[in-house]
Amino acid sequence: MLLVTLNKQGKADAHRYLDRWIDERTFHWQSQNKTTPEGKRGREIVDHEKLGLFIHLFVRENKLENGKAAPFVYHGPVRYRSHSGSGPMSVVFEVA
Repeated sequence: MLLVTLNKQGKADAHRYLDRWIDERTFHWQSQNKTTPEGKRGREIVDHEKLGLFIHLFVRENKLENGKAAPFVYHGPVRYRSHSGSGPMSVVFEVA
């Protein structure tokens, strides 16, 4: 599962990952700084379909809403489309 908060205000620069919607069916997600395409987590993302793994996308705009944890919105399963970089990886997913 990918649990993504889009608004990174208040986070340290090292944790302001570049997560955003490219269009209504395409999502750009940036992994944690330690994730590489060669590592276990990176391979699971890139090869998730071959490995029989499913990735589900949950997104919220802000961490808090009215002083409480904001709910995530489920956008469904996603498919890996491409990636660039390493530590962190920038990954493009298509909502299935």
